[in-house]
Amino acid sequence: MRLAMEAPLYPHRPIYSLKALSLALAEPEALLVAIAKRGSNLYRYVPQKKRDGSPRDTFDAYEPLKGIQRKIVDRILTKVKYPAYLHGGIRDTVQPRSIYSNARSHAGSKSIILQDIKNFFPSITTAHVEEIFSGLFGFSNEVSSLLAALTTRAGQVPQGASTSSYLANLVFWDVEPALVKQLKSEGLAYSRFADDITVSSKSEIPPDAKSRVISAVTWMLSQKGCLQKRSKLHIRRRGQSLLQVKEPGAVTVTGLTVDKLKPGLPKDERRLIRAMVKRIEIQAAAEPGPLSIDLEREVRRLMGKVGRLIACGHPDGLRFKARLRALLVRLPVLERYAEASPDNEIGAVARESADQDSPEYGGVVIPPWDIDVPSAHGV
Repeated sequence: MRLAMEAPLYPHRPIYSLKALSLALAEPEALLVAIAKRGSNLYRYVPQKKRDGSPRDTFDAYEPLKGIQRKIVDRILTKVKYPAYLHGGIRDTVQPRSIYSNARSHAGSKSIILQDIKNFFPSITTAHVEEIFSGLFGFSNEVSSLLAALTTRAGQVPQGASTSSYLANLVFWDVEPALVKQLKSEGLAYSRFADDITVSSKSEIPPDAKSRVISAVTWMLSQKGCLQKRSKLHIRRRGQSLLQVKEPGAVTVTGLTVDKLKPGLPKDERRLIRAMVKRIEIQAAAEPGPLSIDLEREVRRLMGKVGRLIACGHPDGLRFKARLRALLVRLPVLERYAEASPDNEIGAVARESADQDSPEYGGVVIPPWDIDVPSAHGV
């Protein structure tokens, strides 16, 4: 049986002129051209720190570029039909994509190959973006060039911009589908969440097949000038722990364990959340009257972490949620009324803190597994 090729598809009419692009984005053509010429200067630098302590360079666009980029996302990039093997930063109500869907693709696998792309976002150049818009979307060179200028900074895709995760998903549009088809024909599952590539099998992968998989992925990356991060290449079997910084732990895919049939949170993270709930209850008990603003924010932030437990089906999740809600009952009556309303600032803060798949820090989107997690020691 011949396998169908899974590939990104833009099922709409191409945009051939700047006038048509102006109409599609509801922005004056002259403004688009002017912003594109000075686009690289319309970002603020927002330094972030990964969980391992290394720096992450992220950027947040200023208006009006930021608004234009949102329109490019809403009116162009979200119109693509993304194949099921792509999971990072894709808005899809029919087939929701997240760290959970990515890990679910490999849950219960016997063998897993984990690969990582080195300096992924800076490796995606303006030329790559032009190729995406001209090759995949079928837009004219003039339109593709302008869109590339509106979505890149200093010749590279800036991590943190709203358009960047979509472009990162599409950069391998013409080489990734063939790789996925080949792996699927060999009984292997493939997924990519931004720069994290996972290949797995429900059975043991022979040594020669492992070498072929790694070589095939490396070749795909090379077609776009990308390199594999050798320090993050791991090949593991079920029951074989991945050596981490402090002690061995279960193999994880985008921060979730996949040794069972359902993805879960690592034991250390579950233990940490339990300790944080206990600590915040002790702090709240020591404060008479309504919760302080700082403690309330901490409760809401922790509610987001508890949401990860619930999403993975961990039994402690709902219990911890009830305990945190009991603390929020201590808010003044007017604040509790506002908290129950879906269209208010307090409710928005709660929803934002609960969104652990795409948390925003300073206006930029950061992968949840790279957010610095407080140490459990002394909790």
